[in-house]
Formats: sequence, C-alpha cells, structure tokens
Amino acid sequence: MTIDQRSVSDCRQYQAQEVKAVNCKVQMMGTKINVFAYFVDGMLIDSGPQRMEKEIANFCNRNRPEKIVHTHFHEDHTGNTAFLKNKLQIPAYIHHESSAICRSKGRIPLYRFAFWGNRKGFQAESLPEFIENSHSRYEVIHTPGHTPDHVVFLDRKEGRLFSGDLFVHHKTRIVRRHENIPLLMKSLRSLLKEDFKTVYCAHAGVLEHGYRLVKQKLTYLGELQGQIFTLSDKGYEAKEIARRLFPQTPTITYFSFGQFSSYNLVRSLIEDRIGL
Repeated sequence: MTIDQRSVSDCRQYQAQEVKAVNCKVQMMGTKINVFAYFVDGMLIDSGPQRMEKEIANFCNRNRPEKIVHTHFHEDHTGNTAFLKNKLQIPAYIHHESSAICRSKGRIPLYRFAFWGNRKGFQAESLPEFIENSHSRYEVIHTPGHTPDHVVFLDRKEGRLFSGDLFVHHKTRIVRRHENIPLLMKSLRSLLKEDFKTVYCAHAGVLEHGYRLVKQKLTYLGELQGQIFTLSDKGYEAKEIARRLFPQTPTITYFSFGQFSSYNLVRSLIEDRIGL
C-alpha cells in the first residue's frame, strides 16, 4: 500500500447557472471519492486537496478568484490555499477557531495524507458575518459537528447553499473519529429553518432538491439514533451495534485503522445519550 497507488481522474469543469465547478474523482485502494470546488461572483469556495493542485490551478486561471473562503480546515478543503495565495496574491478566510491551525503545516493521520496529500500553512483572516461580493451577499452560518469550525455559505436571494461537508450523503454510514453527530444534527435542524433550494456539496456535487435531501439526512439520523438506543438498551455494546446495523465494512475503514468507520457513528450517538 503506497502513495503511488493514488490517482486523480475524470476531472471536469462545468457551470450551473452563475456557479462554476471543478470536479475530480480521487481514488486509492479501491475507494473513489468525488471532490468539488466552486466559484461564484469572484469567490472560490474551498481550495480542494493538494492532489488536485493542477486541476485547481487550471480552474482558477480560467476564473481568477478575488478571494478564497473555506467551510472548514480539513486538508481536502484547504490543501491548495497556500499555493493559490502565493500565485494569485488573494486573501483567504476561515472560521476564527481555525486561523491558528492553518498557519502551520497540516498534522494529519497517515490515511488522510495518503488519500489527499498534506497542506502547507497559510495565513487566513476570520470569516465575517456576511461576505459581500460584486453581485451577491452570502451569510456565514456556523454549523459545527463534522468539525468544530464548520460553516456554510447561504445566498438568501438565490436560495443557494454551499454546504462543505455538512451534507455529503443523506444516509451517513461512516464518519471520522472526532465527528460529533448529535451536534451535526443540531446544525441540520437550525439550517432547515432557513429558505434554500440548491445545495452545492463538496463531495455530492450540485443538488437541485437540496433542502429536501438535507431534511432526509436529519430524519435518517434521528431514526438511526432510535435504533441504536434500542439495541443499547438490550445490552449491546457500540461495536456490536455497528456490526448489526452496518454489516459491510468499507475498504477505507481498514485502511484508516478504524479512524473512519461506522463504529464512530454509533459511538458518537451513544455518548450523547449518556452525556459524555
């Protein structure tokens, strides 16, 4: 298992109304993940993983962003920011909790380094409450859970939501070790009070019926939590519950030594119940 087994393939650029996107499929050891970065009204939303440097550079040469805004600090969202800041001489913004983290080179688990590459340190300003562009205004909404610093960007006028990793899939089955799923559910509930239509997800792409899908995700997680509590009440431990509810183990769970797994999802929901 070596870094040489990684690949980036099937890259394309396209436009959905005023929003432009670059999409690549990142592959390793039989696991394939879609990655999207978006550009709208002078603003690049996330800079993608370092492994997509050439594709992101080409995308930015075509569109010439005036600023980079980030949904959170993970390396698949910030991996090219140092490079782009130096190349284009533009500012970068991130939630204030992550400014210090981003100033240093990424310290990440081996499986994430192998999949995405690392990121160089960069200077980022704190995200304002609103991002004012030439023809648009985006509200910055704090949506912790996936990470403590996670935010989404909402254009109320156009009903557009750039969701980072808040959504990803309406039926979550595996999560990272440090994700807080009950807190993510709280963020989803809060977000569903807003009015939006199209969701621009960093991994699922452009979702025309985004509001409905975000609602489906929250419903699914609520029902899953109920199933987990029922099995816990019967005396089953978190690992056994995970095996019962998710009998198939994805390759990435083995490759990450359990840092990305269904067990993490089950454990997070159980810990919320007992107040840990």
